[in-house]
Amino acid sequence: MKRKQKKSWNGCPVRYAAGIFGDKWCFVILRDVLLHGKRYYGDFQSSEEGIASNILAARLGHLEAEGMLTRHTDRRKRSRVYYLPTAKARALLPAFLGMMVWSTEFDPCTEAPATFSVAFKDDPRGTVDWYEAEIDRVNAALK
Repeated sequence: MKRKQKKSWNGCPVRYAAGIFGDKWCFVILRDVLLHGKRYYGDFQSSEEGIASNILAARLGHLEAEGMLTRHTDRRKRSRVYYLPTAKARALLPAFLGMMVWSTEFDPCTEAPATFSVAFKDDPRGTVDWYEAEIDRVNAALK
């Protein structure tokens, strides 16, 4: 019996994106990096979703290998590392914010403030720019 060859995760835009951040933990880590200013392993581990340490380590490695995060040694304490979002990860901001707006409309238990979706709908570019500036501010504090 001949085995069917697996299709590459490249080519189809949805399949490519799912291969990088379709896992719920990768998605949460990217949320934490892009929207919550988290950079250190302990920051990610303290997220309310409760990711296990082995899964966190694997997903950080995956996101680094996919060019979404870069790993750096802390200059103040050389035994610590932190992760910065790459341009590739930052390019997801409009999509992430759009999904958040979608969620505020359909999740009856949303934790997003009511003003968020209104602000994004009124000025999507301004909202993305605000998050970009926050990422730059957090990153600058580490360098």
